Amino acid sequence: MKRRLKILVVYFFSLIGITLWLSIIFLAPYLKSLDSSWNVVFYSILSPVCHQIPSRSFFLLGCPLAVCGRCLGIYAGFFSGVLIYPFLRGFSNTTLPRAKTFILFSLPIILDTLGNFLRIWMTPNLPRFFIGLLWGLILPFYFIPGLTDFFLRLGHKEER
Repeated sequence: MKRRLKILVVYFFSLIGITLWLSIIFLAPYLKSLDSSWNVVFYSILSPVCHQIPSRSFFLLGCPLAVCGRCLGIYAGFFSGVLIYPFLRGFSNTTLPRAKTFILFSLPIILDTLGNFLRIWMTPNLPRFFIGLLWGLILPFYFIPGLTDFFLRLGHKEER
């Protein structure tokens, strides 16, 4: 029962966290479109995790989202993965998926990022989004069990 409760807590905090994170992404351009100075705060929150280059971003109300297309895909994928997590894994299983699965889902984003970084090709925003979405989908299946396992181990240390 203790395992199930911890995984439920991690799950719901993950869902709340990614929902807030996605809200910030869309709130920044909305506030900018209203000429609110608060938009700077929201763009600044996300600037450490994304380059925020406007040409690589989608736009809302004439303003760039607070992250690029690839990052938006990753976060949207993470959100989607969190939503489908209980249907595929339940709330008692804390085993990680096989490493092959992670590698398979990671290859497209690694290859695309390298290709863009080395200037072999420049991927348009929509494919960047879907490549990020694919990778983001798998992340909750490692994040939720991993964080749950961390808290379970932490609880065992405190009991000693």
